[in-house]
Amino acid sequence: MTQQTLPGEIMKRVLSYCLIGVALVSGAFWGCSDKKEPAVEKSAIKKMTEETAREAVNQIRTPIDKARSVAQQQEDKAKELDDTLKKQ
Repeated sequence: MTQQTLPGEIMKRVLSYCLIGVALVSGAFWGCSDKKEPAVEKSAIKKMTEETAREAVNQIRTPIDKARSVAQQQEDKAKELDDTLKKQ
């Protein structure tokens, strides 16, 4: 006597194998994915480059800021002078 399988039993077996396969593949992807990015430490060269860039920016901005300040002072003085001339 040979054992005969019904089409419904074959479908159940195929479906269960497919579900087990999907579960294993999903578990592998979930286990391998890491949501945290590894902390990367900056190299010494990159740190030095950023430091030099900051210093260069400060050296450029300082005179510009001073010039703006002086220009504002000149405008204020000119306005005061005009006001005094108008009052006379």
